[in-house]
Parts: sequence; structure tokens; C-alpha cells
Amino acid sequence: MSILDTPMQVVLDSKLYPGVGVVHAVVQPGLEWVVRVNGVYWTARAAAGYSFQAGDAIRPIDRQGNTLLVEPA
Repeated sequence: MSILDTPMQVVLDSKLYPGVGVVHAVVQPGLEWVVRVNGVYWTARAAAGYSFQAGDAIRPIDRQGNTLLVEPA
């Protein structure tokens, strides 16, 4: 089965985060962003003290509730 055919909940539960996303908006500078990954908008926090601006490419590496933990792509 291709990742494109995998239900979103299975992807999230398996902690498999394919692809990259983009920072859509800064909610709290240095703390929280809105990102778009695979067509879905998420709240995101940075791993290891990274900081992002709108338009930056990111890669999800984990999920905490409905918040993604991201790093630069």
C-alpha cells in the first residue's frame, strides 16, 4: 500500500510523517507556527531551538497531540 493510500490516522499513529511542509504563519515568534503538511494545516513547535519564518520549508519529526514537532527541511 502506498503512503498516499494510507488513512491519515494510521500515518499519525505510526509516527510516520512523509514529505515536507511549509510555514504558513507565525503564531508566537520563536515558539509556535501554523504549518501546512500534505495539504493539512497544523500548529507546530520547533525541535532543538530552531526558529522559522513564513515560507520556510519544514519536516515533521513527531507529534504531541495536535501539534507537530518540526525541523528545517
